[in-house]
Amino acid sequence: MLDLFTADLKELKNDDLYSAIADFTRAQPGESYRHDFKECWNNDTLKDVAGLANTFGGILVIGVRKNKNDVEAELVGQTSSSELTAVIASSVATNISPIPTYDVIECHKPGDTNKRFCVIRISSDLSLHVVTKKDIHTRVLVRNVDQTIPADGAQLRMMIDREKHSATRGNDEALHQRGFSLLDQMPVGLQYGSLENWPSGVHRPSGTYFKTALIPAEGRVMPLDRRAENQFVASIHDNYRRVRKLGGADTVAATTENRSADFYQYQWYHINLDYECRWRITKFLEVAHATQIKEDGSWSLLDVVAYTILMLRMSAKWWESSHYFGDGVLYAILSVEDLKLARGKSSEFKKLFGPGTGDFALRPEVLQVGQQQLVVAKAGVPVNFAQMRSEIPEIVTSVMNSLLRSLGHGAFWDEFREDVGVIANGMQ
Repeated sequence: MLDLFTADLKELKNDDLYSAIADFTRAQPGESYRHDFKECWNNDTLKDVAGLANTFGGILVIGVRKNKNDVEAELVGQTSSSELTAVIASSVATNISPIPTYDVIECHKPGDTNKRFCVIRISSDLSLHVVTKKDIHTRVLVRNVDQTIPADGAQLRMMIDREKHSATRGNDEALHQRGFSLLDQMPVGLQYGSLENWPSGVHRPSGTYFKTALIPAEGRVMPLDRRAENQFVASIHDNYRRVRKLGGADTVAATTENRSADFYQYQWYHINLDYECRWRITKFLEVAHATQIKEDGSWSLLDVVAYTILMLRMSAKWWESSHYFGDGVLYAILSVEDLKLARGKSSEFKKLFGPGTGDFALRPEVLQVGQQQLVVAKAGVPVNFAQMRSEIPEIVTSVMNSLLRSLGHGAFWDEFREDVGVIANGMQ
């Protein structure tokens, strides 16, 4: 099924877009924070556009009837002998300030050109969008579950603060600085010597590691408390099977935690492997992970892929629990120094540590191994909440392609993406 939130709808023919709308209404009959159905475009629909823009962004589907007690949505179409796109564009431009970032895609019912449907896809940004039309008295609106409602005092204050700080927190350069600054704060240690010396003993930062950070584009703040910390640790244990705390007197691994007013960090260490992992969340909805990758003089491309998949899954759940469904950037740093790529007898790229469930490998044809040009590679890939749930193979392949090319290797996109899809599906 085509994803109305992310697909390139402008390239679809009329009947294909109509089919995509029909599929969406069947799959998503209940309205939500990020989508709403309207039978026709009118003044009240302006409020929905502003509410989505002020909250998480999302889509309005015009031409669909969905009353509160209806089990299913009905495709009825808005009766019009002319296109609705220009009407909608003019209405938004003259009645919402500032104008939200959005696009409109229109189609008609096959065989009936007077029954029209529109998908209005609205982006969330850092501005406060106000409805200025005179006969609409509620000026500032937000989404609350499946409704558009007036913003209360706290929400209005948050949006004002968000807009005020947008110049420093909303642009690409600011995101870049936030992402790599966060990763710089998470060194992975080396040679602790014993569990008694960890984490406070004398050690030095390792030169081999893989780090990822997910930075939301919106400068939203969510206070941290012990419940949130426990939820985050539970998510780590659910996803990373090798880092569950080991019990008993003969344990070779231990955990600890660290916190400040702005962040919470969970750390795990395996003494036999001299292998440390760290995870961090911040009150700005940032999520980060840093891990050792060295084992017996090698590093595993398969492990790095698995770490990225697990990071995306864990972060999507964290954003969802925080009611953030917007955009962000996934940043990554891979440092391999003089390590060799871990390969099996058939030249496949095999796991070493294996952070997730399942027994997989990457086929040798996914990568042409070249002469190493750099020892440290960095990448930054735009993502959003919907993609983190439905497009993990594309995101992971994009990140890996950038990192591997910087190191001197050449990935084959389609083959790499196919193998990542198999791994992601197997680590359910």
